[in-house]
Amino acid sequence: MKYMFDTNALNQIIKQRIDASDFDKNHEYFITPVQYSEILQTNNSTVREKLLKGLEIIREIAPMGRVHIHSAPWGHFPWGHGPWGGGNGKYYGQVLKKLSECPGNKRRRGNNSDALIIETCKMDGMTLITNDRYVQKICVDIGVDWLTLDTFLGIVCVDARN
Repeated sequence: MKYMFDTNALNQIIKQRIDASDFDKNHEYFITPVQYSEILQTNNSTVREKLLKGLEIIREIAPMGRVHIHSAPWGHFPWGHGPWGGGNGKYYGQVLKKLSECPGNKRRRGNNSDALIIETCKMDGMTLITNDRYVQKICVDIGVDWLTLDTFLGIVCVDARN
């Protein structure tokens, strides 16, 4: 099984000091440069530094760069991690529109990032780990499998099963 971490799930893994080395090695784990960019945008520098240190531990099991995003809206990903020539992939516009139409979610700063992550999961056949209810709804709408962080941990955490 291939799992992609949404930024909110990564943040919880880091804050709760969950040991990623306990994750079942029979699965593949992924992050994109989008999650890294979102963490860099954290306003509180102390929190940002803690998240970046935690991200380095997560990257041991989910190295950034093993998967690329499929759309390239300017300013939303590091150079070299999106498709050459810019433009939007097959699902980005549809997902972004659906996220913007969710009641109570119209002005969320992270909609572009969420759309890129959801599209990557759709295109690459990954299950998204997220606790964001808007993201979960869009995943259902476009046919992306998702799990909450707690459900995911119950499946892949070796300690939880021993």
